[in-house]
Amino acid sequence: MRARTMLWLFVGCIVLGGIGTRAFAVTDDMEQDLWTLGHVPGYDGTWAAEYSTVDKVSPERSIRLLLSGGGQAGHDGDAVSAVRQFDGNLLGRRLQVKYNIAQQTDVADDWGGMHGSADVIVSVLDATGTPLGSRTYRLACSDLHEKPTWYAHMGGNAGSPCHQTVNITYIGTPDAGGEYEPGPGWQTLDVAPAEDILVDWTSVASVQVKLVVNSCFMHLDTFEVFFDDLNLTPAPATVDIDPNTLDLKSQGKWITAYITLPEGYDVGDIDISTVQLDGIIAAAWGDDCEDDALMVKFDREAVIAHLKGEGLTLPTNVTLKVTGGIGDLLFEGSDTIRVIEPPKPPAGPKGGKVK
Repeated sequence: MRARTMLWLFVGCIVLGGIGTRAFAVTDDMEQDLWTLGHVPGYDGTWAAEYSTVDKVSPERSIRLLLSGGGQAGHDGDAVSAVRQFDGNLLGRRLQVKYNIAQQTDVADDWGGMHGSADVIVSVLDATGTPLGSRTYRLACSDLHEKPTWYAHMGGNAGSPCHQTVNITYIGTPDAGGEYEPGPGWQTLDVAPAEDILVDWTSVASVQVKLVVNSCFMHLDTFEVFFDDLNLTPAPATVDIDPNTLDLKSQGKWITAYITLPEGYDVGDIDISTVQLDGIIAAAWGDDCEDDALMVKFDREAVIAHLKGEGLTLPTNVTLKVTGGIGDLLFEGSDTIRVIEPPKPPAGPKGGKVK
């Protein structure tokens, strides 16, 4: 807890104005208006990049990506994808994506089977849109080559995505042959891009997440993947809440929170209209202050009413969480304060107070 002098009562920070009640969600349920679906054609066959209610995890739709070889030529170099771009960076955050490899088959035939992969590709860009770096998280990979002549025709190991190594993290192991069973139902990719993409993250202005199913070669094979519930865990903020001890009978006007962010983030980029206490009480106003902190004020009466509604046994320690938005992304931090409510003075004779 930091001590504040009476100077704040006279100087304070500049009021920024009224605050809205816009909700700020951390989970993206694959809404259509947030993602761009695409297809890079190769040979003939069936493909799909679409929204589906099949095998969904969330109440919203899943993204379904499908490649299926057809005709005599099959697929060669096809890819289907879904792309979304976020303003800001992912420094200090984890990326979580639920996925279900619903079907992946390798037909052993004269064409040599399937060479394909399912990927989550994270790319970081600077303010001009120039790529600074990327990392591919390979969820599954098929590498069937019963017919060496076809495998050699594709360039040997270099021709299969299962043998790529640059900027790739393998989540699923390459398929050894035959029909591939990826595991039971939905799985979750959970990674920290800042640990894998070695760039100056303070120069990152936006982050692109791309979901991809691709093939080097497919003939009478099918590769189908569902994606759902992309989640960006909040950036860890340091929060200091004053007063350290809150009397539920106090008559003060404000509860104050001082917010600092990890290196690479600027508190000046916080949208104060998104800042909330325990997810229900909106910040009344705030401004940048000393020590690279953002000071925000919450209505004391609203906070007290919230705490009384929790049915606390007093006195007790209570942890309060502060959240808010930085561009498309979130921060989250908490602090613990003491909550008290002094007992009423005992009544004197005839109901009067004891002096």
